[in-house]
Amino acid sequence: MRCSALPLATKCRGSYHLTQGYGSELSRVGTAFHEAARAKVLGVPFDMESLRTRYGLTDDEMKSINYGIYNITIAIPEGALVMADDKQMTGLDGKLTGTPDFGIYHKDVVTVTDWKSGWGDIEDPETNNQLIGYAILILEELIKRGTIEKWEDVKYVNLIVVQPKLNQVKTFSLTPAQLRARADDIRRIIKEAEDGAHDYTTGPWCTGCFKSMNCPAFAGQMKALAKFIDPTLETCPHEIEQSLRVLLPFAKSVGTMSAKIEALAKAWVDKNGPLDLGGGQLYARVLDNKKEVDARKTFGALKEYFAEDRIWEVFSASITKINALAVETKRGLSTIVMNRLLELKAIEPKSVITYRIIKGGNTDGAGK
Repeated sequence: MRCSALPLATKCRGSYHLTQGYGSELSRVGTAFHEAARAKVLGVPFDMESLRTRYGLTDDEMKSINYGIYNITIAIPEGALVMADDKQMTGLDGKLTGTPDFGIYHKDVVTVTDWKSGWGDIEDPETNNQLIGYAILILEELIKRGTIEKWEDVKYVNLIVVQPKLNQVKTFSLTPAQLRARADDIRRIIKEAEDGAHDYTTGPWCTGCFKSMNCPAFAGQMKALAKFIDPTLETCPHEIEQSLRVLLPFAKSVGTMSAKIEALAKAWVDKNGPLDLGGGQLYARVLDNKKEVDARKTFGALKEYFAEDRIWEVFSASITKINALAVETKRGLSTIVMNRLLELKAIEPKSVITYRIIKGGNTDGAGK
């Protein structure tokens, strides 16, 4: 089992069988973030534009990654052994696998760091089985390298979760003996997950399960939810209240599923090219032209045509709102205003990558 699958398997043993395979891969944005974070910590040269190209990142996604890695700083002691080479490790007799973000061995102390790219709060290190699993893998990797002979050669293990977007760091330390006890718990979780193909437990954690839409327990909850959100259905208020208490945690999961499906589709298109959906429709990566607005120049130009109080109404400097104001003011003014803004270079075309369903099979501008 992958360390990244442990938190979910801890809550729902059946999730292990659902999340195996292609759909369980990290999101492309998360993968890109980890690649950039590792380079930042190690202080090695890194090409952010290459990252954008290889992962098909949008401007907003690039800003999110840059914001995240800006706050990452880890002091590496002189002479420390650093493990951050993006290498998959194995442990617990091959039952556990994973790729730790960052590990340091220095003066008989192991420090394991896991950085998270999102905004949501992450489980504390003392109960975070993913991070504990990484600690197990790093200790066993040190034995394989001949750095130590046994776990007990280490004084203690520091576990650190770093969430740069929240400017938050959580830490916890445990001894090798304490880690062995946790390793026994993890062995048990893995065995029960391997044996419990249909042992599903629904709850808020379904939000983090990529294959929840394939889960019969989750699907059953969705059917019940559909029943109670039918506006024409006359239902006892008490029944609705009881159902909402059970079903409301799944509302977020539906939205999360939609986002994850789209992320998987983007990753597929990046790797394989346009996806034929049938019926003359393609899902493709398209290079669009986006116009960015220079607010100072735009405001000066718009004063030639509109009253200032009307300009401020649209001064999010939205192209759509500017056009709407021009159409409302005078027929044909929209073209004149746009040409004037282009002449002053108040707006400039910019290429952006978007993903969308293309009808009629038109692949112009579409590609990997």
